[in-house]
Amino acid sequence: MNPHKDVPGLGIARLDGGGLAYRLADPLTIDEVSGLARESWCRRLEVSDASSDGQRPAQFRAICEVDGDPFVLVGRIGADS
Repeated sequence: MNPHKDVPGLGIARLDGGGLAYRLADPLTIDEVSGLARESWCRRLEVSDASSDGQRPAQFRAICEVDGDPFVLVGRIGADS
């Protein structure tokens, strides 16, 4: 498995520590997550809310397929605090 994945329009994602998903280093904006949901290569998108105490940011997990290569993409939503 390649340790880097070029995600169209979002940049380079790196294989996370467990080796099961690619993680974007920078958080996405709400508009970027919305755009991800509309991409033809994004097969499924799940979003989780931030915790009410602010300890856990909102996150997303997407099942994607680019050029016949399926992968899971994960990341945070919003700005770091």
